[in-house]
Amino acid sequence: MKREIETQLYKIAEDQAGYFSLTQAYELGLRRNQIYRELQRGKFERAGRGVYRFVQFPASRFEGIHIAVLSAGTRAVVGFQTALYVYELSDLIPDEIHLILPITSSRRRPGIRVHTNQLIPDDVTQFEGLPITTVDKTIIDCAFAHIDDDQIRIAIFQSLQRGMTSKQKLLGQACKRPTRVYELVNRFVGEVEL
Repeated sequence: MKREIETQLYKIAEDQAGYFSLTQAYELGLRRNQIYRELQRGKFERAGRGVYRFVQFPASRFEGIHIAVLSAGTRAVVGFQTALYVYELSDLIPDEIHLILPITSSRRRPGIRVHTNQLIPDDVTQFEGLPITTVDKTIIDCAFAHIDDDQIRIAIFQSLQRGMTSKQKLLGQACKRPTRVYELVNRFVGEVEL
């Protein structure tokens, strides 16, 4: 593998906790035999179907989520219960990985719940090398999706106590949703003293 391409691939992987997809490698001009050769040399290892990790990076505790995101394509974003789990704002471990994909994406993916919400750039951030909805967007999406009220209360309390979001951001997101969501969030935000 040429040094220039290796450096570019490493930079991509560095932003993704050491992971990269076969598609990303192909886009840089690598061919399957070159990837296989580097696997044999121990430069990176296979993490999942079509997903690899440079050996300098330890396996992420969210490896399954990284694999799902990279397999789903460059516009996949972690959201809903999976985002609460990644942010450690919920006691629940989701049965499926929740990803937000463009409407034109394939909807069938085993073990993945696909959502087709419209996202604006301000709704998305990076956390643990994952593209993920912001804390406030995540909590409001979960409230809209009828996640248990106690889980929403816990997420709001913990996110505010840890300085991960603000009351204003939560209420700003909530006002874009039905009255039920706004009233729920407003009640829980009011219970938190900072």
